[in-house]
Amino acid sequence: MNPTGPLCTWDREVDIVIVGYGFAGGVAGISAHDSGARVLLLEKMPHPGGISILSGGGVAFARNAESALQYLKRTCNGTTPDEVLRTVANGMVEIIDWIRELARVSGTEPSQSELRGHGTYPFRGTNDIDSIKLKDFPAYDSFPWAKGLRGGARLFKMIYDNVALRKIEVLFSTPAKRLITSAEGEVLGLAAENGGREIRVKARKAVILACGGFENNEAMKLQYFQAQPVYPVYLGNTGDGIQMAQKAGAALWHMWHFHGAYGFKYPDFPFAIRHVWAGPRKDERKMVWIAVDRFGHRFMNEYHPAPQDTGARPLEFYDPDIQDFPRIPCYLIFDEQGRNLGPVAMVIVNDARYHYLWSEDNKTEIEKGWIVKADSIKELAEQIKVTPDNLEATIDRWNNHCTAGEDNDFHRPSKTMMPIIEPPFYAMEAWPIVSNTQGGPVHNPEQRVVDAMGTPIPRLYAAGEITSIFGHLYLEAGNITECFVGGRIAGKNAAAEKPWE
Repeated sequence: MNPTGPLCTWDREVDIVIVGYGFAGGVAGISAHDSGARVLLLEKMPHPGGISILSGGGVAFARNAESALQYLKRTCNGTTPDEVLRTVANGMVEIIDWIRELARVSGTEPSQSELRGHGTYPFRGTNDIDSIKLKDFPAYDSFPWAKGLRGGARLFKMIYDNVALRKIEVLFSTPAKRLITSAEGEVLGLAAENGGREIRVKARKAVILACGGFENNEAMKLQYFQAQPVYPVYLGNTGDGIQMAQKAGAALWHMWHFHGAYGFKYPDFPFAIRHVWAGPRKDERKMVWIAVDRFGHRFMNEYHPAPQDTGARPLEFYDPDIQDFPRIPCYLIFDEQGRNLGPVAMVIVNDARYHYLWSEDNKTEIEKGWIVKADSIKELAEQIKVTPDNLEATIDRWNNHCTAGEDNDFHRPSKTMMPIIEPPFYAMEAWPIVSNTQGGPVHNPEQRVVDAMGTPIPRLYAAGEITSIFGHLYLEAGNITECFVGGRIAGKNAAAEKPWE
């Protein structure tokens, strides 16, 4: 018996095996099923949703494909071929009507009230890009293991309902382990682990990888990220699919690029916690803090246009004189007035083992020691071990900026600025955190995974975060869009393959 060839003994047999049951995997399954294929979804976690369910639930769409293409080209900065971006741009125009059809299954529809009015950045084509969410409906009761979630749960419930309606088979707690290929490199199926034993699943037509990125793979992050450490908000994405694709010969792209902010990490939990300003910037919304390095110096505009996209980047600075990252961790400094504005963090979890609700007034976290409290800036500096004179000078300079109504150092929008003057004063340790990675196997416009020479690997497709198009800057709600656009294309094209027997 040849364990890697057509004489392999198979435990299961379907047309298409899809690895990962988040947005991309679910959409690919729906598309493949509707194209006439028999589908099996494998999910390594005990529950569906992956990192998709942690999202805000927005779907970016476009009114004009050419405008969307121009925007995406500037976003990707030459790292993604135009032919791939054109396919996504066309899909951004078409996708809303299909989402409307899927939403009817769950008794809801897209809400036009969620229109954003433009893309994340002021690039050419931005005015033709918007995003929608679904109108509210009974979604959260279906996901009792997922806590603190927002619109992502609503949107995933729509996918979940459509997968269930089609009776697509799903195996949970079943991680894929390796692709099974012929001597010529054709993907014939895969090996997975189920119930403590290995199973081999024959894919008569194709395998679709939709199993996310490598946020929780420390070895991969060490190789591809400059900042160290970078903490994940989701534990299930460990790069399995990327490594399987590599072994099959896949080229990689965008491995350095991650969608990430600065946030919080405490020993109580293995995942990171986002701050509440993680969404697209609102130029009239106050942000209570400034960020300082270990020496007490401010070093960034704390409120980027998309804090969750680029917020982590200023922390990456490596100082060769001290041979270390002086901004990892950094410290967020605010005052009593800022504390009273509401919770400074939000805990979102897709893991039944963990749950935490941040207090409305932040007092519980002060008692836990997660937020350091002091009666003076000097005392605060001593507690967090930064130079008191530096921190006092930094706060004085910031307060002068607030009085003048202009941040002359880092150009934070004036209406987001808030002085730090009312004791007691507070500090929080902050780290680079990764919401999701953008790197993985390269795909062509048909969502086929290609090798280093651009040749498609036979019968191997990918969709979603694992193969994201975004190579420089992110479009808010764009990862969800490429799950829908790419997942739909991958499912349809995989279903059109001729069986390998």
